[in-house]
Amino acid sequence: MVTENGGPLVLEDWQRSVILDLFDGAQESVILLPKGNGKTTMMGALSLFHLVTTEDARCYIAAASRDQATLMYQHAAGFVKRNPSLQELILVRDGYRELRSKSDTGFVKVLASDANTADGVGGTLCFVDELHRHKSPALYQVFRDGLGKRNGSMVTISTAGADLEGPLGKLRTRAHQLEDRVTTGFHFRARSNDGSFVAHEWCVPEGEGHDTDNIELVKQANPSSFVTVEDLRRRRESPSTHERDWLRFACNQWVTSMDDAWLEPNKWDTLYETGAFVPDEAEVWVGVDIGLRHDTSAVTVIHQRDDEKWVVEARIWTPPEGGEVSLAEVEGHIMDLHNKFNVRGVVYDRWAFSRSAQELEARGAYCIEFPMTNERTVPACSRLLEAINRGELVHNGNTELEAHVQAGTVKMTERGARITKGKPSQGGKKIDALIALLLAFTVANDSDGGNESIYEQRDLVTL
Repeated sequence: MVTENGGPLVLEDWQRSVILDLFDGAQESVILLPKGNGKTTMMGALSLFHLVTTEDARCYIAAASRDQATLMYQHAAGFVKRNPSLQELILVRDGYRELRSKSDTGFVKVLASDANTADGVGGTLCFVDELHRHKSPALYQVFRDGLGKRNGSMVTISTAGADLEGPLGKLRTRAHQLEDRVTTGFHFRARSNDGSFVAHEWCVPEGEGHDTDNIELVKQANPSSFVTVEDLRRRRESPSTHERDWLRFACNQWVTSMDDAWLEPNKWDTLYETGAFVPDEAEVWVGVDIGLRHDTSAVTVIHQRDDEKWVVEARIWTPPEGGEVSLAEVEGHIMDLHNKFNVRGVVYDRWAFSRSAQELEARGAYCIEFPMTNERTVPACSRLLEAINRGELVHNGNTELEAHVQAGTVKMTERGARITKGKPSQGGKKIDALIALLLAFTVANDSDGGNESIYEQRDLVTL
């Protein structure tokens, strides 16, 4: 098989050991290892091998989200598209997220994460991706219970989670209690007495003597040869790397005691600068996030000084009890900003602000819609976090803005981490000014900063 870089697919030693367990009759295989070790690529290749070697194969791919499951499908489909010999055997149906055998009724298919959708399937091979994100064990159980119909197998792949009481955490705990278990270096392997269940885990052990800042040591938990010490060091030293993410995704440790705050404590305080205000007639970008009823709304202004640092200001509206924020007041404030500054653009999420954006454009404002999809928002969050950690932003100590910034939490998606507010049951706080900052900062940094007119630059903004 030809990989994305044009070379042949060569299995790593750890991949061979996992696949051999499957071929030796393991009905359930659980694989836990850090991100970036090629587990999704391997499983995509394995699904194709199964499709062309198993009569009337029924291979299902599922994850906590359909998009996440699609990533594995895309790896498999990519192999077919790059290999003429596979194209003779397999039909790629991207619109259905399905690969079909040309010789029989076999297929590789993406399923929605809803267990009800998977109910009744009798798979010959089932993949469950990133089980740590599943809210319940229902999907895993549906797949497992359907294996007997065709003497099938299932493979679960994931990184460490944050909840040992979740489906993956409980499964891992039971695996560590099996009698047939052995630890070799940073690799743990457990096997049921009849060999029908096998678990593999690569991680940096917790406790004294295992310094997670020791890159050479962390490398031992990343078994793929293409994950180098230099790559790991670059990840560790990146300003956008949160301690929580390093422990989970590079060390594969279960982070159950660290909160989900997106920004490290006191980091925003270090950006305070006396007199950090945006001067009149300065070139600025404006971000808008509307909450309306029972939620705040915010407008954030950012300006890049000659020293290349971004000055941040914000205004926040709190709705009256039982009422909602006045959009007319927000619109009026934005027009006041146009009178005071050279506004390059007003960036907004379309929810609750589309009509206002039309009104503002009719009055001469340049409005830019920023769809808050994971594809756009995840890299935007990473870029903002990196800028804050590098000290590239300054603020004047606005306590409301600080509260919104500090209230942001992390939500993991199929694309990576993005900022969100905590659940109401967990005391979720307002983050509208933070989102407004994210929008303005992202588009400001995607603009080329040239002298073209505002309307010509509409096509130059890359989101």
